Amino acid sequence: MSRIVTWCAKCLFLYILVATLAIKFAWIFVLPTWAVATKMHWSNLNQAVFLLNYFLPIFAVSGFILGLIPFGRLRKAVIEIAPGLSRVVEQDSIPAIYLAWLPVTIAFLIRFFTWQSRNASVIGSNNTVGRTARFFGTLNAQTPALFDNRWALDRFLFTGPMFFLMACAIAVLLRHTLFGSKATNEVSS
Repeated sequence: MSRIVTWCAKCLFLYILVATLAIKFAWIFVLPTWAVATKMHWSNLNQAVFLLNYFLPIFAVSGFILGLIPFGRLRKAVIEIAPGLSRVVEQDSIPAIYLAWLPVTIAFLIRFFTWQSRNASVIGSNNTVGRTARFFGTLNAQTPALFDNRWALDRFLFTGPMFFLMACAIAVLLRHTLFGSKATNEVSS
């Protein structure tokens, strides 16, 4: 039972870490991309507009790149340095990163399907195009009906971390698949 609680705590910690990065430190991921894009004349947007337009793909790519880093070696190094910590950093049968995206995806789907436009009619049907533009579109795709005080929170607290954790899990799975024998020896030891 304690392993399940520890595993769920790891998933929750990963989400909180990613959500904090998304809200507080998004510029760390977007600023270098913006600098390259403006220097190469690919974009003439100012930094804030660029952040709001391209945050989601840049954050997903950052998650994928981070997932390619073999953090299992860090676990092995910690155990070699301090063998007493082996119980604290023991390997799960299913690494938490594989399913850390699940809680935030469930929260995202609840928010996605319960969102209502300010201009929605009680009689009218749900506006799927507006809903998709609100959560996934660039600033050019947004209309005044899509903006409210929760727009930025929806992108930075739900959509961005969901993409980041999904891309990270895919990269870890890809890394374990491509380098399976080395990764399984690393994971099992």
